[in-house]
Amino acid sequence: MTRLNARDVKEILQTLEDGINLVPRVDKTEKMKMRSKIRGQFNWLLEQSSPTADMIFHKLVGRLSDVFSLYPYGFSDKLKKLLEEKWTR
Repeated sequence: MTRLNARDVKEILQTLEDGINLVPRVDKTEKMKMRSKIRGQFNWLLEQSSPTADMIFHKLVGRLSDVFSLYPYGFSDKLKKLLEEKWTR
């Protein structure tokens, strides 16, 4: 796969946003800020040329480190699996 298409990017970002619902003890405004930060990754993901699942995952973790630190155990594995599915098609 040379680039991600818009539908794949939306699915990846939706998974990240759905994970915010699993985060305990975070108020509504903080969740809105996290969602906004996640949505800000849309163009960045579309612009990546020749991405790999591992590269995208590690860069997302770096760019959204404050969000990833709040996700529950196992969420990162779910995201890795989704990214790998995108590249096996």
